[in-house]
Amino acid sequence: MSALLDAMLEMNLAAAGAIVFILLVRKSTRNLFGPHAAYMLWAIVPVAVLATFIPSRAIELVTLDITITETALRNAAATAGFDFLPVLATLWIAGLIAMAAALVRRQAAFMRDADLGLAGPAIVGFSQPRIVTPDDFSRRFSDAERKLILTHEQVHLDRSDARINAVVALVRCLFWFNPLVHIGAKAMRIDQELSCDAEVIDRRPRVRRAYAETLLKTQLASRPLPVGCYWPAESKHPLAERIDMLTRKPLSGRRRAAATAVVLVLAASAGVAAWAAQPERTIITEAPDLLVPFNPMPRDQQPAETMRPRLVSGLLSPPALPADWKGSAEIVTELCISSAGAVDQVMLVKPSGDAGLDVGTVAALQKTQWEPARRNGRAIALCGHPVTVMLSDARTAPP
Repeated sequence: MSALLDAMLEMNLAAAGAIVFILLVRKSTRNLFGPHAAYMLWAIVPVAVLATFIPSRAIELVTLDITITETALRNAAATAGFDFLPVLATLWIAGLIAMAAALVRRQAAFMRDADLGLAGPAIVGFSQPRIVTPDDFSRRFSDAERKLILTHEQVHLDRSDARINAVVALVRCLFWFNPLVHIGAKAMRIDQELSCDAEVIDRRPRVRRAYAETLLKTQLASRPLPVGCYWPAESKHPLAERIDMLTRKPLSGRRRAAATAVVLVLAASAGVAAWAAQPERTIITEAPDLLVPFNPMPRDQQPAETMRPRLVSGLLSPPALPADWKGSAEIVTELCISSAGAVDQVMLVKPSGDAGLDVGTVAALQKTQWEPARRNGRAIALCGHPVTVMLSDARTAPP
């Protein structure tokens, strides 16, 4: 469950970062390279999300003599708190179901209007998208206007925009708790329609004025259509933005090629950035026991050995024992020793019973220097190296 939560967090952070970047540059991209480039920018989002599935960089730690003591079990039980992961999973599933139900209701309402001949023109369907038009389509529009409208919808069909919108609706359900996903979905639909308008003008460059008049005459969909293609009725001044785009000069072939190259570079950069932003994974492996065969193998074929750390300097100097101390005590510790031989961490497995002695012993161990553990002749980091300190009334403390 924890791994799933970490994966969801990484995907949401990658998607949120990509959406914020696109929202900041989409209008300037549209002005420089046209609406096609602005629509292609949204490919950065899935690239960034998919990059989080690539395994991140890993650090290998080798452990020896792993022992679970009664003290360690008690400490683990004391630090264990309320498990909130099941609660988060329940909330996520409940939100997913609620979001999916809302989108299904909107889709069903639009389809009811379409069956009554009141909705359209629009594209509906996923496996087999189709064009739906209102009953008065032939009476309301002239032959030329109908051709322009159907060309617009055909562009959506050719580019599989309805299927893309279905995937976006699924992502909104999965990431219902992320407001940037919903904001990005709405902005993407606007860029999709602007790109479709530009494609119609590219196919029929002499009908700019007629196309603009047709847009003004078209009755927009009164209900949202989650899976399909339509102009979002809730967006601000959509027709003014579309008609303004129609007044601009078409882009040259070189600028289109440059726009495609820029978007590809941005998508690749977003994927690399999302992968590099992942935290490094720590792989902890236990060194295998070495078995000596009855007939020894040649030396060059024997399994590689893992050499334990060896104390080099910084002999342990324990704290002063209490004046009334009698008898002896044993302090059991485990060290994490880096590949440079420094002590990174001291874990107290069995304390002496006196807090001052325990703190002083840990501090002394942290100052020691070791020859690091080696595997195949290469220095490696190691956690779990056992060190036992004996304290007695003779004021000796050999490690």
